[in-house]
Amino acid sequence: MQIIFIISIETVAFHFLLLKWNDTAAWVLTFLSIYSAIQIFGFLKSITKRPISIEDNKLKLRYGILSEVIIDLNEIESLELTSKEIEFNKGTRKLSPFGELESHNVVIRLKKENTMSGLYGIKRKFTTLAFYIDNKEEFKNQIENNN
Repeated sequence: MQIIFIISIETVAFHFLLLKWNDTAAWVLTFLSIYSAIQIFGFLKSITKRPISIEDNKLKLRYGILSEVIIDLNEIESLELTSKEIEFNKGTRKLSPFGELESHNVVIRLKKENTMSGLYGIKRKFTTLAFYIDNKEEFKNQIENNN
């Protein structure tokens, strides 16, 4: 929520600065900044409203509204708790659309290729998925107990 506050302050300051130059540009950029703040707020809320879950022998991984994947637990070849750098290629993806800007602490390798759905319906295939989870030990135990 602090980022929304920062965007608000910058919007007001930038608006008054642009008013000295061009009224129309000031209002257009102010509107775009407010719209961006609403988008960021919606994204941040979606992360808490769409948690990672295990249901019906399927692992549902969600990164807010930005990406989602459903993995059959029987298709998991290995689950590794690691923060080591991994080499990204066509078969290796991160759940986060921010890629290498965000760290990971879990790497799942699958027996066969799966598909991740992204924002605007973008589909990406992978066999290795890296993501961050708060309680990685509990997560690993739940996967092993359900498998």
